[in-house]
Amino acid sequence: MMELVFNELSAQPYAVDFSDCYSRIEQFFKTYKAAILQGFKGVRFQQVLDQIMLQNNYSIAQFISDARAKTFADILFAIYRHPLIDDNSEEENRYIQNNFFILKDGQKVSVHGLAAAYLYNTAGIGFCSEPFWNNILFPLQIEGEEKRIENVLSVSCPEHLTERLFLEWKSQNEKVHLIESDTKFSDKNISLRDDHGKDVLMQFAKRLVKSPYVIEVVNSLPYNSNSNHFIRKAKHDGLIEIVLTKSDKGLGLVVKTTGRNYKETAEIAKILKHEFE
Repeated sequence: MMELVFNELSAQPYAVDFSDCYSRIEQFFKTYKAAILQGFKGVRFQQVLDQIMLQNNYSIAQFISDARAKTFADILFAIYRHPLIDDNSEEENRYIQNNFFILKDGQKVSVHGLAAAYLYNTAGIGFCSEPFWNNILFPLQIEGEEKRIENVLSVSCPEHLTERLFLEWKSQNEKVHLIESDTKFSDKNISLRDDHGKDVLMQFAKRLVKSPYVIEVVNSLPYNSNSNHFIRKAKHDGLIEIVLTKSDKGLGLVVKTTGRNYKETAEIAKILKHEFE
């Protein structure tokens, strides 16, 4: 099951009174219940509950401690996931290398939850605090290593989970279909620079090309002695940069894979990490 990610921007404008807070939380859980039926479980949050405000100086933690709202407490603690992005993960590395924004009311606004939803290839969930969040598809502007615009989903009412846009997105994203190379591993090309450590890289490359998802080894990487990530970068064109983190000077290489887009390449990167790290 996939986890959702809390869209922190949807907390504003703040609720006007307790009744408004109650309505927002109640709809949030109705939306989450509809998401369960679509295969989701759990919600990642950037902040702890006493830092997420429903009104000025009135947090979710304060709300669920109120006798009028305690029925929500057990549900919220059951679905709450933290941190927003796992430490020392490929997603954290990409999060650090890029900045993420959406355009709201003509202004470019920095986002965290929707950025995490994009990085984890999942959807956001939030409050329907204003008409803007009646939409479910938002263009995410990425600045940095992955500079481009990608659409990200965020739901805020149960009906969103049955809309055509959501169902099409789910169909396209619930399973990545990988293809395999039809070249025998003994015929796959290995190109490495004649640098210090080439013998180590060659030994590793000969193992790597046995993967059905590797087409060839393209080149050596410059030394990355400070890198602690086996997968340094995965790209839209199927290229993956790999660093032998336990090697002298951080030896690395670039492989061409059968990935036809970023999602496929990222999935292949996870497989290579599991098999060869």
